[in-house]
Amino acid sequence: MTNDWSLDDLDYLIILAIGDKGSNSTKVQKIILILSKLLNIQTDAEAYYFGGYSETVAERLNSRSRTQFFVKINDKYKLTEQGKELYYKLLELLRAKNREDVVKVLDTLHKMSNENLIALTYFLYPETTEKSAIKEDVNKVIESLKERGKKNFKVKREGNEVTIEIP
Repeated sequence: MTNDWSLDDLDYLIILAIGDKGSNSTKVQKIILILSKLLNIQTDAEAYYFGGYSETVAERLNSRSRTQFFVKINDKYKLTEQGKELYYKLLELLRAKNREDVVKVLDTLHKMSNENLIALTYFLYPETTEKSAIKEDVNKVIESLKERGKKNFKVKREGNEVTIEIP
């Protein structure tokens, strides 16, 4: 995508992760972790106390240089009008590149509770949980979701390959 804003792929991921309704930093971090894998965009996510975390994402979220696209209000990041315009253009671009699957996954991720989103990232990326202070609690959530059959979508993991099926 060409623009006059000097944004890079990580900026686009942040805007997609914030979404048109806004998201807190935990949700943004977890959505970026998943989107970066789906779109094959390199990030610096590493194991942290609450699972996958990117220092670069945190720095950009708190940077004043992106305020034309998003702002922090209380504990939630919200897109500005310009940010929403870019968000919808990014969704259109994904659809134009036959990545409707990513748009559907993104919509589902935005609808998930933080607890379920954290559980999903722990399940998909267990390597990011080695320093986790909440790993036992999250594993209980994962098992509970499995037992009750309450899944927002089906996830199958075989080695490094993850398949996500959206109803």
